[in-house]
Amino acid sequence: MLKKYIYILIAGWVTTFNAQTSATSPEYEAKAIGGKDQIEQVLETQLTLPKTLLTSNFDTELTTFFDIDSTGKAVNIRVDGGTNNVLRNEVKRVFNFIKFNRTLRLPNESRPYFLMFKLSTDKYNKYFKQKNKFSIKKPLPTDSSFTIYSKADKSPEFYKNGDEGLTEFVLSNIEYPKLAVEKSVEGTVILEFVVETNGYITGITVKQSVGAGCTEEALRIIKLTKWQPAMLNGKFVRYRTNYPITFSLRNINKDNTGGSQFGQ
Repeated sequence: MLKKYIYILIAGWVTTFNAQTSATSPEYEAKAIGGKDQIEQVLETQLTLPKTLLTSNFDTELTTFFDIDSTGKAVNIRVDGGTNNVLRNEVKRVFNFIKFNRTLRLPNESRPYFLMFKLSTDKYNKYFKQKNKFSIKKPLPTDSSFTIYSKADKSPEFYKNGDEGLTEFVLSNIEYPKLAVEKSVEGTVILEFVVETNGYITGITVKQSVGAGCTEEALRIIKLTKWQPAMLNGKFVRYRTNYPITFSLRNINKDNTGGSQFGQ
């Protein structure tokens, strides 16, 4: 399990919104759709830093202040801390992969939300090592507009043997939650997500959940998947898709081990 490296800055935040509000009031904490795990998923899969920065063995904290527009996008981002403009600009770039809930209604205030990122060479190298195990077949130019498509010349597919390979991957890696077995819980978890131009996924949303740990297990598995990106006009593009994972007690092995216990 990769160690989390996002921290929300609570202490030390001085608010100008309401003199009666505590400096640690939770309403100023930026709430990503999908929670902190969603932000971590983006940083693990999308953060890209130059070799020159990594060889300097950096270890820094960056505090970001921003507004959130009506679509949930962070805008007017300011990055404080650190000494490297490349790092600051890359942190700003990764905000394009994250959507937030607007918890404040203060149109006359500037940058009411904040997040703090603690980054270092060691932590980044762990993610780079993980990403380096996967490479896209036949790389193409990528669309740089950050537009998310739902139609393309070619839809994304699992990087190894397409739909058949994805089913095999899920069946081989998923585990029926013990609590779900004990309570005889069955059902289909439907997950929606964005396949990014580098073949990793972000923006995971649960469209249909199943209790007793099934939804959590489906989320764990889908985060492990890697894809051949969608193609449009000769470029890789971001693409929104969904995938169902069905938990069925009829197919479960007696010892609850192995991967052939699920129907897709």
